[in-house]
Amino acid sequence: MEIFLFIFGVIFAAIFIKVIVTGSKRDPFIKDEPFPEHLGIQSDDYLPMIRNLEKSLPEGYRENIKNRVLREHPKWKDYAYDWTFFELKRYFVMNAILKTVPMFSSKADDIWHEMLMFTRDYEHFSKNFFGEYLHHSPNMDSTPIPGERAFFDWVYLSLFEAGHNSRRIWGSFLQNPIKKEILDDFRSMNETELLNKYFRAGNDWLELKKKMIEKLKHEISESESMKLGKKALEFTKPASVSQYSYLLFPAVYFSVYEPDGFEDNMNELLPPELAKDSASGMVYCSGFSCSSHSDHDSGGGHDSGGSSCSSCGGGCSS
Repeated sequence: MEIFLFIFGVIFAAIFIKVIVTGSKRDPFIKDEPFPEHLGIQSDDYLPMIRNLEKSLPEGYRENIKNRVLREHPKWKDYAYDWTFFELKRYFVMNAILKTVPMFSSKADDIWHEMLMFTRDYEHFSKNFFGEYLHHSPNMDSTPIPGERAFFDWVYLSLFEAGHNSRRIWGSFLQNPIKKEILDDFRSMNETELLNKYFRAGNDWLELKKKMIEKLKHEISESESMKLGKKALEFTKPASVSQYSYLLFPAVYFSVYEPDGFEDNMNELLPPELAKDSASGMVYCSGFSCSSHSDHDSGGGHDSGGSSCSSCGGGCSS
């Protein structure tokens, strides 16, 4: 009887382990799930820009990029590539608005690098969408930039809905306070000065740039009103991980007035799954930026708050 129970226990344990392992394989780092329409943009004001981006990337060019990337990275799953390319397109939208955009995803940066291998196609895409060539220039200096990462998060989450795969590709959002210099500039500079310092030159999408300025100025002003007691210090706690937009105003408030306690204060507002979802991995840096290369060739991607060796849009400054 004891032998029978022992054998039964061994078989049961083996089955249990197999179920656990199989279940983990069915829960990939990047999930195979549908894409939101129009890049998940938060405002219909950006639809013309999204359509212009899609039009600037011909199907043949997209297929060539995908084939090249999957050949160079055979461990990447097909849907993981598609999701990373989806997020890279969001990055390009940010570059159409801002003067410099650090690249915080080694996976997206890999695809961007392979896009450059098709020289003429990339030049056509860049000129058609940005009106000029979007450079990608590796550097080798080491400078972590959490304050710039926080500004990246604020802009990204103002523009797009962020889900599970967004966090896996870019790393956790809203982990650091926005850089003091950026907040001071948006508090004190006028619209023209801010356009010249932070936004891509030219009149393309000018109204969208102005709305971005107005939004951050308003959130800084509202933060000051709360601090002075003119308004109650109350923040809406999101009910789900998809409601990041509720966290943007408190992120600005805590960046301005409680930067040292930023993480603890934000964690009180985050849904539990987001509070635990911290970024990880070794960080490799470049002149304006740093890059996490953890799990670099796996089927899914997860990057830290550091940025990769890319040109941050129209050229970086240190």
